Amino acid sequence: MKLYIKNLVNRLSQFSEKLDNIELFVDKKWVLIDEAGNQQTFIFERDGDLVMSLNGQVKMGKWKYYPAAGSIRIERGIDDNILLNQAFFDNAVMILKYDGSPDRDLFALADANLIPDLDIKKHLQSVINLKLNIVTGILDDGRTLEVYMENSDRPQQGMKVTVDGEIPKDGQYKSTNTDIIYELKQGEIVKMKFLNNYNSNGAKLVVEQHYYNRIEIGDFVYLDKKLAPSGKYKINFLKLKVVDGIVKAISVW
Repeated sequence: MKLYIKNLVNRLSQFSEKLDNIELFVDKKWVLIDEAGNQQTFIFERDGDLVMSLNGQVKMGKWKYYPAAGSIRIERGIDDNILLNQAFFDNAVMILKYDGSPDRDLFALADANLIPDLDIKKHLQSVINLKLNIVTGILDDGRTLEVYMENSDRPQQGMKVTVDGEIPKDGQYKSTNTDIIYELKQGEIVKMKFLNNYNSNGAKLVVEQHYYNRIEIGDFVYLDKKLAPSGKYKINFLKLKVVDGIVKAISVW
């Protein structure tokens, strides 16, 4: 999760607001979820005071923004000062990174009024999906499959695909919310197969098609999640001859 958010932030940096637009963050309730799972509230007051609350216990600190460096200094106590650099910022999230510590976790704050569930990952994903026209799905292992649609309204061969923001290993991928199987090589779609549902005399078949809108010889046919038994199946106006789960002949009836 943390690595995925870092990948999202890196790709979103070009769309970030600048921290010198302080109207986007002053006098708002920003919430950070720390490593222990606690919710810490930060309110950046216009005069430079910083209100910090943990479980209702308030501490006062200071903050100052340095425009030339794109950095913000947060004073949390006499001997507790941190310098943070802008990573990504909009009206709903403020992602900062520790100065000089690229491997350290990000300092990620969510506007509690705009993101009540504090799901920063979901917000960042929605922003990048909109900006880059990306369609996402969830793989069986929980990772996010991302198809870069470019100027198209449906996936096509040659399109770029990442998994959690990184180029995946070559192979076949299917997200849980789509009926498309993608065959990927070096992060690009080289082939697609479409899983379409049909009714054949009361039996529910799934045909793994090489083409979205038609069944071809060589397509796989499944019944109850297993390769369909050999035989003849009627689908719409077609009669399929299936041998060991593979379409061997097609005729019109």
